[in-house]
Amino acid sequence: MMKLLRSDYLTMQIIKDIYLLTGQAYGVSSNAYAVKGEDAIVLIDCGTGSEDLGLIERNLAVWGLDQYPVSHLLLTHSHFDHSGNAHVFSKRGVQLVAGCGDAEGVETGDERVLYYSYQQDFVPCPVDQKVKDGEMLEIAGLRFEVLHTPGHSRGSVVYRLQLRDQVIMFTGDTVMPGPNGQPKLGVTVAEDFNAEDYLQSLKRLSRMEADAVLGGHFQPCLKNATFLLRRGYRTGLIQLRSPSIPTLQ
Repeated sequence: MMKLLRSDYLTMQIIKDIYLLTGQAYGVSSNAYAVKGEDAIVLIDCGTGSEDLGLIERNLAVWGLDQYPVSHLLLTHSHFDHSGNAHVFSKRGVQLVAGCGDAEGVETGDERVLYYSYQQDFVPCPVDQKVKDGEMLEIAGLRFEVLHTPGHSRGSVVYRLQLRDQVIMFTGDTVMPGPNGQPKLGVTVAEDFNAEDYLQSLKRLSRMEADAVLGGHFQPCLKNATFLLRRGYRTGLIQLRSPSIPTLQ
């Protein structure tokens, strides 16, 4: 059997105009997404360092998306593996967007970026737009709703995009489809992790509907996304409540 090299992978167009640029299929951990608007590209998260950045640039070129300017980078949260390349895009004139509770971490490179978990140094950069719950972002004909979902980090946000007849949720690490398709929660190693806030965020999401959940790691969820959101709250009740209540499997 011929072994595929990482360079043999092609960008995955998940949904029309939405592309997975980095992630496990490319041999890296964190997902970064591109959304094609009318005349510009919007990125969701940007990976950790040079390897992730190279994948983003190469995969934008695969689909001809490099013909459009990247106008905005929407950060789901400040952790290094999602915001480590933000300084590169900032220097290129890309508008950086982050939740109010995490933006300061990106600007200072303090504990909120989990610098203590990585061998490389985080490069701070300014955040152009610090968003709050309920704000609407109008970018290149696209409309993103900001949902503040604290817990994994103080300023974690979910970006809810209505794209044609589908609702797409970019959930960062708040809730993701894990390797077995079951909900997976983000790690709890951040100083500003808060279990009770996390549970309330999951409860809120469990009352929403979505056609796709595109998380910060693992594979995208393109089927039964609403059920994933609902079951995410159940996962939170099992994993985050103390003391935990035994449940039948």
